[in-house]
Amino acid sequence: MKIKIAKSLALLLLANTLNAEELNTVVVQGAQESYFEDTSSSSMKGETSDKKTPYTVSVTKGTLIEDLQAQRIEDTFDYTTGVTKVGKNADAIMIRGFELDLENIKVNGMSGLISRMGSPSTANVERMEVVKGPTSVLYGVMEPGGLVNIVTKRPQAKQRTTLETSLQTYMSNGVSGFGEDNGITTTLDTTGPITENLFYRFIAVGEKLNSYRKNVDFENFYIYPSLLWNASDNTSLLVAMEYGHEDCSADDGLFVANHDISTVASLDTVYQEEGDYDNDEGTAFDINLDHYINDNLSLNFDWRSVFHTDDRKLFESRGVNQGASVSDTTLTRRNRHQYNERDWHSFDTNLNLDTIIANMKHSLTFGLAGTYRKTDFDRIIMGGNVTPNINIYNPIHGGTAVSTQLNRRKTEYFSSGVYLQDKISITDKLTFVGSTRVDKTKIDFECLRGSCVENTTKKSTDFVGSLGAIYNINDLVSIYGSFGQSYDPSSAERVDDLGNPLDTEKSKQYEIGTKINFSKEFNTGLSFYKINKENVAESTNSGNYALSGEVESKGVELEVQWLPTANWQFKSGYAYNKAEYVSGKSVGNTQALTPEVTAYIFTRYNIPQKIYDGRFGLSTGLTYRDKIYTSSSKSTRVELPSYARVDVGAYYSINDWDFSLNIENITDKKYYESGTNDYRIYSGEPRKFTINIKRTF
Repeated sequence: MKIKIAKSLALLLLANTLNAEELNTVVVQGAQESYFEDTSSSSMKGETSDKKTPYTVSVTKGTLIEDLQAQRIEDTFDYTTGVTKVGKNADAIMIRGFELDLENIKVNGMSGLISRMGSPSTANVERMEVVKGPTSVLYGVMEPGGLVNIVTKRPQAKQRTTLETSLQTYMSNGVSGFGEDNGITTTLDTTGPITENLFYRFIAVGEKLNSYRKNVDFENFYIYPSLLWNASDNTSLLVAMEYGHEDCSADDGLFVANHDISTVASLDTVYQEEGDYDNDEGTAFDINLDHYINDNLSLNFDWRSVFHTDDRKLFESRGVNQGASVSDTTLTRRNRHQYNERDWHSFDTNLNLDTIIANMKHSLTFGLAGTYRKTDFDRIIMGGNVTPNINIYNPIHGGTAVSTQLNRRKTEYFSSGVYLQDKISITDKLTFVGSTRVDKTKIDFECLRGSCVENTTKKSTDFVGSLGAIYNINDLVSIYGSFGQSYDPSSAERVDDLGNPLDTEKSKQYEIGTKINFSKEFNTGLSFYKINKENVAESTNSGNYALSGEVESKGVELEVQWLPTANWQFKSGYAYNKAEYVSGKSVGNTQALTPEVTAYIFTRYNIPQKIYDGRFGLSTGLTYRDKIYTSSSKSTRVELPSYARVDVGAYYSINDWDFSLNIENITDKKYYESGTNDYRIYSGEPRKFTINIKRTF
């Protein structure tokens, strides 16, 4: 009897304890995942804490990509500190005063995009890491502004499928009314186990989009299949593929009279023909092998192959003819059909060793890398001017032009490199990073048809290095400084007046900064930098080139992330940059497309109470960009005014459903993003509504 009473008392006590725990448990409705990421993998080729990284790294997580409803990676740039969109192509990105090229954009640390005409889709993007400044020491050929690394989604062990549809339309006074120009994007993302150790992921995207510009449309299709095999606790193998096909209308934007943006025509005015096109098709294959030899030694191997073609056929904008009055100004167009083929094949393998030397912890990375790249550029039609010229305000399409076949050029690029990095924990608070690299490059150029420079071969051996140190004053505040170099071999087509290939462009950066990490809820970083790019090629009077130019870029960047409550957070950034030629024939001129000031703030608030059993949230974003010039030459440039844009969003989630409404440019602000001289001016989008519906199974 006593035993039964004791058991009853014990059960009663346990029940009371559980009830007390339930009463003390607080469930926060609408709690958000922080936009801040305290680790990154791109700056030192391995997952590293922000407090151990003596460089500036901006990470855009998938949560922010979803909140922005960003369909392209370019849609995130306005909310990434110091990054500016400066055109329509995939590599039209400006960082710290320098425009990137395709080598500066990586996919899981490897070169080669499946699209050149348009910015990559975010459907397969887990997060993006932007490393500021020169990064050649670990990645090879690079423009000095920075590196954009796209980290893709991986197969998961848990079965999950999402089906998502986005509908868009414009609502702009006098340009595109509500329901006139629409778009739809549908995405399938499914992942899960095949066997206990083998997982799959398959992502497919279809798009049909109508631009606010007349007769400018897009039809795109992408697939991203991948397999992950965990062969053992120490070994994993990832095999992935990307395929993309893009059919797009060719559009060279607007033009202006007298180099004056106020003379521009309506935003929906198009000077290309209805059938002109820019088409892209690309396929990529990836292999990633990770193997832990023991607790202190690991091996990583990456391979990426890309097969890409793009086909551009249009009456291309080429020059402005100033009229007696603005309304008489016309545009010269030329008949162009360009077909390009690109093959990229690259590998990177490295050994990572953690060891103790002289009572200090060393993390050593020794790597080998190689690249083969072939380009075959065929000017099927080039150079015949279209007659008559087309008027700025009253464009009458059509016209005739001579179909002249021009040159076909083939370039083969071979590169092999060795690099070494040592991350030294001198004390618990002081970390030092030193890296060095040597690359051997061979470029073969062949003129297959037409008038080109003679077949040339260019060889170079380039050494680069970097040094950095970060000191954690306490658990909150860190200070750091770094020095880095980059290199970029000039094209073998470019020769000096004596017919000799040009030397390699070289760049160097000095940077100091501080990082304040109060917690995952409040983080800020402040950096000051100066970059000098030397051996910049400038054209000579004979039509060749000379290495007479030097560009200096210096500035400051501030980034703040704050989550004051579990359901409310901010992300903001400010960047000041001054980039100008300090030597050469352009000395004193501002670098094209470089704003002095960019800034943004983005905030999302989730209502803490449930609404009809669901969760409701609101967001607001404000972006600002200073004026820019469309050319570094004062005689050809157009000043594009500064602008501020406001974006808003609303979100509702219930059970397995997610709904959102995003309004970009809610005030319908007219602004211009980028341009070339006075004959290609690209406007920003007017007010745009995007409704997104997602179901997770």
